[in-house]
Amino acid sequence: MMRTRNPLILYRNENEIAKIRDLVVSWYEKNCKEREIERFEYDLTRPENRLKVFVLGIFFNCEFHEKKALDIFREMDKKGYLRLEELDNFENNLKTTIRILERRTGRSHNILRTQDIIDSVIVSRDLFSQDGDIVKLYKKNDPKKFVEYLYSRLSGIKVKLFWICRELRDLLKIPREFCYVPDRHVVRFLWNMKAISRKGNLSLDDCFKLSKWMSLHFDNEYFDLPFMRFHQERCKDQTGCSCEIRNCRFNQRVSNTRLLRLEPS
Repeated sequence: MMRTRNPLILYRNENEIAKIRDLVVSWYEKNCKEREIERFEYDLTRPENRLKVFVLGIFFNCEFHEKKALDIFREMDKKGYLRLEELDNFENNLKTTIRILERRTGRSHNILRTQDIIDSVIVSRDLFSQDGDIVKLYKKNDPKKFVEYLYSRLSGIKVKLFWICRELRDLLKIPREFCYVPDRHVVRFLWNMKAISRKGNLSLDDCFKLSKWMSLHFDNEYFDLPFMRFHQERCKDQTGCSCEIRNCRFNQRVSNTRLLRLEPS
């Protein structure tokens, strides 16, 4: 008999969830908003810019170090390597760009999942070579089928498909429930605050569920960014966590309170 997995999303008090959302969004506005590196001012009515956003989503999915992914992407963009007609030579251009950045900075810019990036960009070239590119593709499908189709075509790209939806939401009128990115930091944040029952091995269906849940309970103008940044900067030390989220699994103040209650008088 097959074992049934526990429900992914756990019940939480609605007022408590709202307080966590407000706390994290407020923290983000005070500490991260002005230095946010995810700021892109592309005119997405232009197909060449839609292609760039699509390729950047692939970079973000395959390279955990956000700054490294952006450095490589921007260098390739500056040299014109992200134009549709240049994508046939994408692999060589990517390797050339990495060598240039390494010589310039003295730091490694190797990418863990280079082949996934190369394979997925080649698929992107084919998608954007078609009349109407992904705009036409989106209009032929509902949002869920649009994401499922891209997932079936791209190599190892899953989580950042929701990032692509977020960036293209105004152009394509994509509902917000498909625009919250359940990346590893967001998922671990949700697990830390006991909103979900597991933090790994998430299926595409799990990602759909998390994006929709966040759009209902954590909705804000910055989407998932506050929760990603909060985990990156405030959840580094799981021992002795002192954040204001009372039900955090690692909140030392809550743990100490519990210990005090258990001590005999």
